[in-house]
Amino acid sequence: MRGLSKEEQDQLWGKKGVSLSGTKSADKYSVLDPEERIIISECQDEAFWYRSLPLSLSFALGTFVLNQKGFLPTPSLVPNNITKVGMILGASFVGFGTGQFSYANVCADKFLSRYPEGVVATDIRMKRGIQTVPYSIFSPINQQTWRQLAQMRERSRIRDSIDPG
Repeated sequence: MRGLSKEEQDQLWGKKGVSLSGTKSADKYSVLDPEERIIISECQDEAFWYRSLPLSLSFALGTFVLNQKGFLPTPSLVPNNITKVGMILGASFVGFGTGQFSYANVCADKFLSRYPEGVVATDIRMKRGIQTVPYSIFSPINQQTWRQLAQMRERSRIRDSIDPG
């Protein structure tokens, strides 16, 4: 980025790595529009409350009941209580991961319907084979073109904030 100072680059792209100077680093979603950030936040909340938590609790309860009924034998090398707790926690983690994974398509459809011109929606269309021209930062195929488009977008925002008419 030849024309931008280090501070302008940090505002546009976000800081990379941990700051040892004590200053707060930019948001990890700094390239995304506010609407895309809202959708990401909603997706994370809904995936946790509607999929991950119920599946995690169900898997844990199911493992506990199966263990109590004697369907899941415990090895004799480790104390019985430690094995039971380990099995229940393991099942809970599997349920959590399954819940997060199962919500991915719902979240992708939410991006496509609510903010179809966004960076994330473009990347989703590319991965689904709907769009063939890459310009997303998440697609390493053509990052230079994406950066140029992002610079033009940022310049137009600055121009609009200076001269809204």
